Amino acid sequence: MLAFLKFSLSVLRKAARGLLLGFVCAASLAVVSCFSSQVDPTVGLGTPISSRAFPKELAKVCRSSWISGNRVRTFANGDAFFPPMLAAVKGARRSITLETFAFVDAQVTLDFSKAFAERARAGVPVKIILDKVGSAKAGKRNLALMKAAGVELYFYHPVNILRARYSNNRTHRKILVVDGEQAFTGGAGFAHAWTGDARGPMNWRDTQYQIRGPAVARFQEAFSENWRELAGEELVGSSYFPSLERVGDTALQVVYDGPWDGSHPLAHGVLATINGARESLVLQQSYFIPNRDFRSALRRAAARGVRVEVMVPNHLIDSKPTRWASQNHWQELLEAGIKLYQYERTMLHSKLLVADDRISIVGSGNLDDRSFFINDELNLHVDSRVFAAEQVAMFRRDLRESREITLVNLGSVLEPGYKRFFARFLESQL
Repeated sequence: MLAFLKFSLSVLRKAARGLLLGFVCAASLAVVSCFSSQVDPTVGLGTPISSRAFPKELAKVCRSSWISGNRVRTFANGDAFFPPMLAAVKGARRSITLETFAFVDAQVTLDFSKAFAERARAGVPVKIILDKVGSAKAGKRNLALMKAAGVELYFYHPVNILRARYSNNRTHRKILVVDGEQAFTGGAGFAHAWTGDARGPMNWRDTQYQIRGPAVARFQEAFSENWRELAGEELVGSSYFPSLERVGDTALQVVYDGPWDGSHPLAHGVLATINGARESLVLQQSYFIPNRDFRSALRRAAARGVRVEVMVPNHLIDSKPTRWASQNHWQELLEAGIKLYQYERTMLHSKLLVADDRISIVGSGNLDDRSFFINDELNLHVDSRVFAAEQVAMFRRDLRESREITLVNLGSVLEPGYKRFFARFLESQL
């Protein structure tokens, strides 16, 4: 009798979870229906990356010109990227602008809060945009410290149940610009998870990039777009937009958008790059839920002989439903000949695409519908074989900490079927 009662309770708990997931699914579908998600799946198909026409094609579909004369540095994991970011903030003389999704109370967050406050007290304008959802746990002491020092801080889109589209639109951009002369972007936010060197589950694997040169102005423009919405202030003048000289020979394209932009330059940039590949595609994606158009593009690439490799997180992922939804497509991709790997050491939060060892896409955008059609995002496109080789080498190092997923062992890593079933309805929101 006791065993029967335990079994009955277990069934009821699963049923309750199913009803709750069903309610969330219905609500999510109602919300996402407000956003356009139409793309042209043929962009870049007739333009190989090796051709002279490809950069022009990418400029057209992304509505962003290529800017030459830049230098980009790559930093893997918090031990590498937080020190130069903090040093840049402490050395600011004219302005600091920051826009980020996750600003979570931790020692590293306090260190930056103190640095922002110190610079504000010294008379440097410090302007910060934090996403209200991602930074809900920013910490009262951090906020009080900065505001008392004169830091201008706004939260992006507080949740309002009467404004579904407004509330669902988050800023996921990662922008730090100092003196209008150097910018940092990538996958990282500010929290304990991003500290360390990815040696265990408490410290994530992620990558940040430092940019110097004329392209920095585009990062400032992206920040200014949302600052204008929140503060009603136009950022102008040399404190924010100084004259920028050439500092290197790397051509960059800064692509940013939001759901109000129906041309979807972020999505079209990724699609065109996949369609233009003729030799190789290397993808490292923390939240990998390619919709039908992107799965078709990846399958077409594999069919024309492109070696396609995709690295995703394992069970240590911070968003379990994202893993469930991603797994619904693994068999289809594996059957198309695509190589799939799970990073095993800790949570993988990097966002990387390298095509034909030449074009690299990094930044805040994930390969999912939320990044392409719902969030405000920013990606950096780099046209450089030297930079691409550096990113691929980093991918190969991570491959040593990964497990290949094949059609043979797929069943051993798949989550329970009922989780993956309900995740199908949530895909567009994850």
